[in-house]
Amino acid sequence: MNGRRAAGSEVAQLYLGDAAAAGEPPRQLKGFQRVTLNPGQSTKVTFNLNRQDLAYWNTAANNWVVPEGRFQVYVGDSSALANLPLHGSFIRIKS
Repeated sequence: MNGRRAAGSEVAQLYLGDAAAAGEPPRQLKGFQRVTLNPGQSTKVTFNLNRQDLAYWNTAANNWVVPEGRFQVYVGDSSALANLPLHGSFIRIKS
């Protein structure tokens, strides 16, 4: 709580590390949500991802492609890796 006695706002940001990282940035912003909390309060933030969030443009195929494989998930308050304390992953398999 750091002795704070006033309400404050923060923007939770969700970044994905693409499974097919060929030529793609290591992390891409896929969602964000501003939350305002009173002292001592906490909340749950939910992000929903869809196929488009997982896709990248494949110039050879001239189309959007949703790769299979492991995606890294990062949540924090900025794109700097040090500011993304929540992380995990999921695996997309061919559907």
